[in-house]
Formats: sequence, structure tokens, C-alpha cells
Amino acid sequence: MRSLGWVLAVVVVAGAAGCGAAAEEETERFTQGGVSMEPAVKAGQVITVRKVGRGYSPRRGDVVLFRDAGPRWVATSSPLLKRVVAVGGETVACCDAAGKVTVNGAPLDEPYVTQDAPLDVPPNPQSCESRRFGPVAVPADAVFVLGDNRARSNDSRCAGPVPTASVFAVMTGG
Repeated sequence: MRSLGWVLAVVVVAGAAGCGAAAEEETERFTQGGVSMEPAVKAGQVITVRKVGRGYSPRRGDVVLFRDAGPRWVATSSPLLKRVVAVGGETVACCDAAGKVTVNGAPLDEPYVTQDAPLDVPPNPQSCESRRFGPVAVPADAVFVLGDNRARSNDSRCAGPVPTASVFAVMTGG
């Protein structure tokens, strides 16, 4: 009878742990407000996002929701949706001879980019009008994010890296 009690206790604890794991995978719906992520996410499109917490490890290519990224970011009451192109410890720049974004000197393949910003506009840290920027060493606790519609996106080119602590969700579906 005593061993049955232990088995029951293990099952209850395992079940509770499973419930906690399910809570960590909490998803919700978000409506994209602007055009900066077109064509992947259109203005007004509803997407599914997975909430992330302090243990989130960003990956290049993640499309993330964030807020309160710092004083250089446009003040908005709505969260911002952008794509991670570099993570902490990496160096990102634009452009190589082919006009591509590079991370640690290697060009990125970015088939999702639509209207790119012009190459002939000089880089300006206060403006996202140019495609050119950097090199930028991304701090260990931050990500460098860009909109897919670079000609219509305010992003890390002009506002700097986003603290990972400001990221609260990752897109899982459109």
C-alpha cells in the first residue's frame, strides 16, 4: 500500500509539471498594425504568437513581438513586430558587394525581403531611409531586428538593438 502512495505522488507531480509546460506554450492572436513586415505579414492580418519569458533564446529568423525597446524606438502603445537578423554576440552590417545584410561577415539569404531601402542613401543612425548600416556588435542580451518591407520599416537600423527582455512573443503562424 505504501508503494502505491509513492506511485500516486509521482503521477500527481508529473501531471502538475505537464500542466506547467502547457502553460509555457501559451499562444494568443495578434493583429499586425503596419506594413513593415509585408509580404510575410500584411497590415491588418491576424497572426498566432507564442508567449515567451525570461528563458527565451532568440534565433535568427524569429519574427518577434516586443515593446519598450528603448528611447530611440518610436513611442507606440502597440507592440512592434520584426524579424531577428542577428542575436547577441554577432556583428551585423549592410551591405556587402551584392547589397546583402551580413552577419559575422557572411551574407544572409533573405527571400522574405520585399521593397528594400535604397543603397544610394548614406547611412544615418537617426533615419531608416538607407539600406546601409553598421557594422553593429549586438550586445549579449539583445537582438538586431529588421522589417521585411525595409523601405517602410523603422527598425534596428536607426533605433538600435532590442533588449531580449523586451521580447514577449514569437510568431508561430499567420
